[in-house]
Amino acid sequence: MKKLAIILILGLFPMVSQAQAFSKYENMKDVDAMVMTSKMFKMLAKVDLSDDHPETRQYLKLIENLDEIKMFTSSTTSVRQQMEKDVESYLSSNALDQLMRVKEDGKNIRFYSKSGRNDSVVSELFMFMEGQEKGKPISIILSITGDIDLSQLSRLTSDLKIPGAEELKNVKKN
Repeated sequence: MKKLAIILILGLFPMVSQAQAFSKYENMKDVDAMVMTSKMFKMLAKVDLSDDHPETRQYLKLIENLDEIKMFTSSTTSVRQQMEKDVESYLSSNALDQLMRVKEDGKNIRFYSKSGRNDSVVSELFMFMEGQEKGKPISIILSITGDIDLSQLSRLTSDLKIPGAEELKNVKKN
């Protein structure tokens, strides 16, 4: 029985630590945070939109299959340094594959994904951006979890005005 309990604890620990990896930023004074949960997505999917168009149906299907979107932004040097350390730790302890890197306009943007049920669907899309925006230093952590169709994702991130949305149009899973 003890062995079973230890196995369960060890098996669940990565899931718990993953969920808590960036939660400390939600209540930090120098961090702007946005967290949308699956309940919000399900509510949005029920909004009476004209679903006569195939594009609208695909969009509703995408948001209905999302679990969570978390975005944390900071311009404070000490917080940005901590974000970078936490991102490196998160990436080294999770099975994420790098999708692409973009360096332009004073920004370094890296995209990662966790495999999903097939080649066009991932279970997590993770982005870390460092650089300058409007002349100010900025760091952004973005994590989107669920059944994520990469071909539809750039539209959602554009609609939510998430930094890096333009680069997402070019992301494809290898």
